[in-house]
Amino acid sequence: MPDTPVPVPMNKLTSFCILTTTCLGGVSFLAFNNGFLLAFLSRLEMSGSEILTLLALPLMVQFVLVMPFGYLSDWFGKKFIGLLGMVFSGLGLFLLTFAGVAPFQPTRVIIIVGIVAFGVGTAMSHSNWFALLDPLVTEATRGRFFGKLRLTWQGFGVGCFVLVALMLERFPELETYRIVLGILALFGFVRMIFFFQIPELEQPKPPSEPLWSSLKKVIKLPGYLPFCSYCFLLSLFTASSPQLFGLLEKEVLQLSDDQLVMLGNLMVAGALIGFVVGGNMVDRIGTKYVFLFCHFGYGIVLLSLLMRGGFPVPVIWVAGFVSTGFGFVQAASSIAMTSEILYLIPKENKSLATGFWLTLWSGGSGLSGVLFGQLLGIGILSSDWVLFGQTLSQYDGMLLLSGGMIMLLTVTLGLIPSVIRVAQWIPQGT
Repeated sequence: MPDTPVPVPMNKLTSFCILTTTCLGGVSFLAFNNGFLLAFLSRLEMSGSEILTLLALPLMVQFVLVMPFGYLSDWFGKKFIGLLGMVFSGLGLFLLTFAGVAPFQPTRVIIIVGIVAFGVGTAMSHSNWFALLDPLVTEATRGRFFGKLRLTWQGFGVGCFVLVALMLERFPELETYRIVLGILALFGFVRMIFFFQIPELEQPKPPSEPLWSSLKKVIKLPGYLPFCSYCFLLSLFTASSPQLFGLLEKEVLQLSDDQLVMLGNLMVAGALIGFVVGGNMVDRIGTKYVFLFCHFGYGIVLLSLLMRGGFPVPVIWVAGFVSTGFGFVQAASSIAMTSEILYLIPKENKSLATGFWLTLWSGGSGLSGVLFGQLLGIGILSSDWVLFGQTLSQYDGMLLLSGGMIMLLTVTLGLIPSVIRVAQWIPQGT
């Protein structure tokens, strides 16, 4: 039986390549959540229900493919599958630049193929990213390194989209979106150079047992499946909130595209603060109490947007508070989830255990977009209703539904088996 690779000290070149790979890939990940692609699809005359479904497609693809690609990564090599995934992601973003161009019709087909290709590539990259880095990062430095990793790529993304917002303010034409998408596609291909330099310490080998046999062992871990179920439900009722914010701000509040992107940047800025504060909260009070705080935090943030007419400030200020607050709460919740899952998983089948959890998280997030998109499409919610004297939209109705379900899900905190004292990080968004 081969020896388990001993973690090696992280040298400067390896650290730089990991950070650069994550930054160049993470900025395209942000485009799906910060209002940029929402504004682009809106300019292409997509309906709200179509936009919600399209933006959920990458997560739905990951839901289906992350585990199979993780299994194949152990067989054919993590870097081989990862590099192939970056090709798919880059091609998908490049294909989106042709959406709406006359020779490439129908537009919806181009958009669907491009987004699905991006999702396939992301599933390939995410399926083995943690397993690739795990032997390179010692346990003593894991929290600091992955904290730095997450803060770096999100800070880089905020800086990039501040420039994008300034571009859209001055040049709001559709061609500006295509230029930005082209740059994101270029980033996706350039990061392959840096990814190739990351050493793969664990050599590929055929799996010792079938995927289903390994999965059955993971599912039987004490407290593992109930916690994964909790994460699925939490993502189901929160993941679509940023897109619902964007649709409400675009179609109801009549904000401009550059304002949408800036509000998306505020959400990421809130997340940067939430990662730091959330990590400290997990260390001091444990994950259960952080989750409890996040449930009430989600409720306050969502209800604040619904009560926007009652605040004596411009509505964009309220939207800014909501975006920042949501990013903060979501980030704190993310730290608690990753801390808990790293406590629960065993030393063996670590990649499969984290992959199954990420699969359920992606499934809940993707189904969230599809569910709310279908609710919009069938018109089950009124587009003009009154609450406390305020006239609200169908997007407000969905946010009220999400906030109510999150508060009701507080009772599911009993599914969380432990109270963790040390915050952990899983690298995401590559």
